[in-house]
Amino acid sequence: MTALQPQVIFEDEFLLALDKPTGMLAHGDEGLSSALNWAQEREAKKGRDPEQLHLVHRLDKETSGVLLLARGEWADAVNALFRDRKVLKVYLALTSPIPPLRWMRVEQQLQPRRIGSGERMVVVEAGGLQADSEIEVLSRGRQLALVRVIPEQGRKHQVRVALASSGAPVAGDFLYGGALSKHLAKRVMLHARTLEFRHPKTGEHIVLRAGLPKDFREAISADSGSIPADLDVRHRVQTTVKGSTLPGRLASDKAAALAKNVHEPRDFARTSARKPRPHS
Repeated sequence: MTALQPQVIFEDEFLLALDKPTGMLAHGDEGLSSALNWAQEREAKKGRDPEQLHLVHRLDKETSGVLLLARGEWADAVNALFRDRKVLKVYLALTSPIPPLRWMRVEQQLQPRRIGSGERMVVVEAGGLQADSEIEVLSRGRQLALVRVIPEQGRKHQVRVALASSGAPVAGDFLYGGALSKHLAKRVMLHARTLEFRHPKTGEHIVLRAGLPKDFREAISADSGSIPADLDVRHRVQTTVKGSTLPGRLASDKAAALAKNVHEPRDFARTSARKPRPHS
């Protein structure tokens, strides 16, 4: 079996961005295959100190897509960008059923709960961590929807909980969608599509983007769906959904009532965006 390997999508003397494949840990103990270990081995081969390369955020093992690392003291600067919500994070997911509305903003509070040897996040009325997400349906197939989710805070499992509580869990997600979701895909169909931020050293507007994985494309094709040409065009938010549960189908009067509470998304300037250069 061929070992999983990430692809380098951006690199300068301060930052390294990878496209992490599904099934690969973001980080792991020495000897385990992980994106961090792979990147540190690459650093050593290039004559650099591997211990100076640090992860600045995490992706679950089954989640594919953009993973960002920083070198030396710049890790603290990039961590501050994430902490201060100055990084735009964009995820793509395949969900089933199709979300009830084309645009939604989900506002929730989350708390961790132990389950066996693991943990899941649950929605609570008060006392939890605020987790707000913008959801947009990009295309529809027979059974699956291609959905874009923009989480504001980046809580653990925030995207998965937002979609499940809106009535459209991620395909393949047993933890939040149960057996019905699990049988739809071989993995949790979640992809970290984009990171956008100002470079902590140069101030340039950086756009890091990971291409749609092969298993996404195959699932969309098999479901008679489509990949829109304007996949990365962000539209306005139309609806706010507060709380933990949204019915699978909303009556038109309910949708109209929700639509009165409109939130505008934060817009990131698209001018002079730096395009990542290819690397081997």
